[in-house]
Amino acid sequence: MTRIALISGFLTASLIAAGLAFAQGAPAESGVVATGSISAAQTAEAEAFIKTKHNKVRAVLRKPDTPQRAKQLTELLGEFLDYDRLARLSLDKEWDKRSNKELDKFVGLLRALVERQYQRNMESTLQYQVKWVGTEPIDEGVKVKSSARSVTKKRQPPITIDYSMHPVGKEWKVFDIFTDDVSLVKNYKRQFRRVINEEGWQGLIDRMEKKLNAENELI
Repeated sequence: MTRIALISGFLTASLIAAGLAFAQGAPAESGVVATGSISAAQTAEAEAFIKTKHNKVRAVLRKPDTPQRAKQLTELLGEFLDYDRLARLSLDKEWDKRSNKELDKFVGLLRALVERQYQRNMESTLQYQVKWVGTEPIDEGVKVKSSARSVTKKRQPPITIDYSMHPVGKEWKVFDIFTDDVSLVKNYKRQFRRVINEEGWQGLIDRMEKKLNAENELI
């Protein structure tokens, strides 16, 4: 597998939508901490949180591919990914133009596409050693940084994978992932905007439906 394919896999694999019922308007942000208010203790908590969840995901992926494993994976990812914010950010201004029914359709297709791609790509990267290399403050919370290197292709440069996280209630949630400094949210936002501008909203939905039976990228 090439480095480009691996980066694409990490990007595609990281956004998992889990059948939430989205409402139009601003998503709930209760528990979000304002800029500059993340303490050193909270930063350490966020880093420990994502490490634990990451290790659990890898453990589940090493199990035989069964419906039970798929269920465990969906539930586990739901514990740390902020689906509401990811979906809204990926649509940007288009979110407020769509009805609840349209948003439900979009989220359902996105969930099916990315969950499929997640399993395909992450299984192929299980032989990567992950190191956690620090944190940095961001407006919404903290970015936790990691580096993944192949244990079989040692000459291949490592891939950096950084998680933008914010506190929601008593938990931490990931709302963006940067792979080699490429933002997952910006990547999807660019793709969705291009298709909507060229083909309209229904064009985006049609493309996503067709890709459910295809092998290539999201749209």
